[in-house]
Amino acid sequence: MQKIENLSENELFFIHSYNVIKNNPRLKELAEQLESSILSKNTQKKLIDNIDKIANEIVNNSMLSNFLYSEKKFLNKKIRIYMDGVFDIIHSGHFNALRQGKKMGDILVLGINSDEDVEKAKGPPLMNVKERAALVGACKWVDEVIIGTPYTPTIELLDELNIDFCAHGDDPCFNEKGEDVYAEMKKQGRFKVFKRTEGISTTEIIGRLLMLSKDNQYLGSTQFTTDEPLTSSALLKKANEETLVKMPVISSFLTTGWRLHEFCNQKIPKESDVIMYIDGSWDILHVGHIETLKKAKELCDFLYVGVHDDITINKYRGKNYPILNMQERVFNLLALRYVDDVIIGAPWIITHDLIKSLKISKVLHGTEAKYDKNYTSKEEPDPYAIPKSLGIYQEIKSEFDLNSEILVMRIIEKREHYINKYNRKSKSEKGYYESKQYLNEI
Repeated sequence: MQKIENLSENELFFIHSYNVIKNNPRLKELAEQLESSILSKNTQKKLIDNIDKIANEIVNNSMLSNFLYSEKKFLNKKIRIYMDGVFDIIHSGHFNALRQGKKMGDILVLGINSDEDVEKAKGPPLMNVKERAALVGACKWVDEVIIGTPYTPTIELLDELNIDFCAHGDDPCFNEKGEDVYAEMKKQGRFKVFKRTEGISTTEIIGRLLMLSKDNQYLGSTQFTTDEPLTSSALLKKANEETLVKMPVISSFLTTGWRLHEFCNQKIPKESDVIMYIDGSWDILHVGHIETLKKAKELCDFLYVGVHDDITINKYRGKNYPILNMQERVFNLLALRYVDDVIIGAPWIITHDLIKSLKISKVLHGTEAKYDKNYTSKEEPDPYAIPKSLGIYQEIKSEFDLNSEILVMRIIEKREHYINKYNRKSKSEKGYYESKQYLNEI
């Protein structure tokens, strides 16, 4: 008698497949129907019709996808999950989607839609494909990044990348033709769905950026009450002068302890670790932030990142900054592979106590300005005076000049498009919330 350890991989696969079918009542019934069709020697057309009917039922009930998943797990093969998107202004909703997608398999492959495809489907993105790829590539749940993927993925693309399943949130996604971009994957039983993160979206953030001016033309009319057309620089100046009440924008994002636990790294520094600290507002994440954090992490074993609270940032930056509230910014940072832990509501001024309590060997700072350029106060002390006096202060030079002000400028340059997009997408999101059904987050 042949021993189990001497069986080939294919033989093991078929034995396991038999057990899976035998122990699943519906799969067993379908298998018996198929066998009955073959043994009764029906005509070829009837046999084919029966096979198609059975195959469709398996796919429609997601039985095939679960079956394939169990087979690969049994053979210790890595399940490859594909997710794609624009990821223009990345936020905690994106990161939470990536976290859930990663849980559906072993390897998460992320496709970054090309600038050309994004423009056709949704209009021009704020950030180009390389800037967007740098953001998602820094996410700790992402294993591979494919730059310039089509907005509507195909089965051929999944096969080319050796993908098992495509995953997306429970919100609809349509291309420029109004078609479900994942229809083909759903039909083939290669689509998995997870819960969309509520309370935050790129559309909402663009709305917050547009609201930097109290002038209602941003959200309604596309013309200012002037006979002369305004240049982009003049419009930005007008936006800076005509701000809303100088308070942070109110967000509907809900923070739960469970999700915070899922984002945290669940680790503390070892006794032998070199520990460093860097702080900031980290408002709208961009490639400059990513490069700074990457360089900071390369200098140490454990990196603490300080996140200032909303009132503090508003005091020193003015307007309606921060665009993202503190909880949203904390989640963004915890999703990055270069961040070991965060200090929530970090003090503006670095103190002796902070340095000693965290055993910090060096305080780091990026080259992006900590204050608004118009903020002046002779009474304000240098927040880094103490680490400078101790000789443990170091600046990290950024090679990128992208910041929130530049993003606002990009919006203003194409203001008519973004106003129309905001109004259109806001209606779409309202429809999603009104018709959604409850789905557990994983």
